[in-house]
Amino acid sequence: MSNSPLILLPPSEGKLSGGDGPPIDLSSISFEQLSPARELMIKALGQLSGKPRVAQKMLGVKGIALEKARTDNAAISSSPTALAIERYTGVMYDSIDHVSLDDSAKKVFGENTIIMSGLFGVLRPFDLIPSYKLKMGAKLRRNKACSAIWKPLVTKVLAEIAEDRVVWDLLPNEHSAAWEPSKLTIRNRFTVKFLEKSAEGQFRTINHWSKALKGALIRHLVSNPEAAGSTDLVPELLANFSHPEGYEYRPELSNEFDGATELLFVKELS
Repeated sequence: MSNSPLILLPPSEGKLSGGDGPPIDLSSISFEQLSPARELMIKALGQLSGKPRVAQKMLGVKGIALEKARTDNAAISSSPTALAIERYTGVMYDSIDHVSLDDSAKKVFGENTIIMSGLFGVLRPFDLIPSYKLKMGAKLRRNKACSAIWKPLVTKVLAEIAEDRVVWDLLPNEHSAAWEPSKLTIRNRFTVKFLEKSAEGQFRTINHWSKALKGALIRHLVSNPEAAGSTDLVPELLANFSHPEGYEYRPELSNEFDGATELLFVKELS
């Protein structure tokens, strides 16, 4: 049993091009038991990406973005790699800013963070991966979404590493479909939501900035792993969290939802 939290993250839509690592070695990526499934996914993605109309529908992009995606997907086995935490770009990963974490927090982040991937199933931040384009909701094999293909495999992996741990589930719906929390024996599962409260008392869910806010929260979690991994200490941990943009933890608004404890952060608007 680990006293550190297990943090579940989605990848980013945007990805760094290139890299200075060697071509991908599936045996070196975390959770080697997924290698056979990963090989099949890579092969299927390369084949379907070779068909322009099929690729456009599957990848959801067109024009220059489609051509780049097709090129990247065709060269997955031979292209250079980069650390997953560097490969995945975007607001949340910029806000995590892993290079500025101290050594202790960086170690916690690397060992206790799981990134859901439509192509690889699950990864750790410091796994070496190539550039690719594939959404978790895309239909890749047997006309099934990647999430449906990965669900039994990912659930089994997480069941082994999440037993009796606190899980911070920061996944969007598309990636939540790739595992079954009810099949895991965990201590608690936390999700988060960010709201704005108007001067008239109306609440509005924040979507645009939620990724940046989650990134800041992740930094706080990995910097305080013992508290983040203890259900009893989480309220104090969040009460002491100085959130950017003025969002504050509101325990009285938090509730149980879909088998998880939903934690709410609110910003009061003047």
